[in-house]
Amino acid sequence: MERAKSRYVILGLSDGLFLGLGISLGISVFHSYQLTFASILLVGVSGSLSNFFSAYNAENFVLGQQMKEYRKILFAKEYDPKKITKLKKAKNLRYAEIGFLSTLLGSVIVLLPYLVYYALNEKQSVTTSVISLILSLIILAFIGSYSREEKAQKIKEGLKTAGIGLLIAAISAFLGVLINLFI
Repeated sequence: MERAKSRYVILGLSDGLFLGLGISLGISVFHSYQLTFASILLVGVSGSLSNFFSAYNAENFVLGQQMKEYRKILFAKEYDPKKITKLKKAKNLRYAEIGFLSTLLGSVIVLLPYLVYYALNEKQSVTTSVISLILSLIILAFIGSYSREEKAQKIKEGLKTAGIGLLIAAISAFLGVLINLFI
């Protein structure tokens, strides 16, 4: 996979998982399945849309900078800004789509245990949140280790990324406890 595409897959999956974990553990322990599900779904969709437009805008900004550099480097007869811009904007749109889909996928991964419990007509419990957390941390560890070649580095980066996810989840759960106490 092209490096830029991989970057947006990793970015989106990580964002979806981090956002989903934060919401699920901040809400699910104290509230209903419906509220947890709706919250994760809403955050997943809004995060996905945010990634879509942010990636597109960021890539277009870089395109503008590149166009200035091309103008300086290339001879006037070889420089066709409309052709370069059209090709690059199509590529930027592809990156934005990848960011959108991978963020949505990350959010859906967090939702899977809730969906299974709902499908089985089971009452939501802390177990649902724990399963969601473990599943998300495993995937985050894989994402963190993906770019490394040495086994020791893969393990270190995987644990670091999963640790960040766990920290986000812990902070969110703590905030959920505080909110529940004061509201």
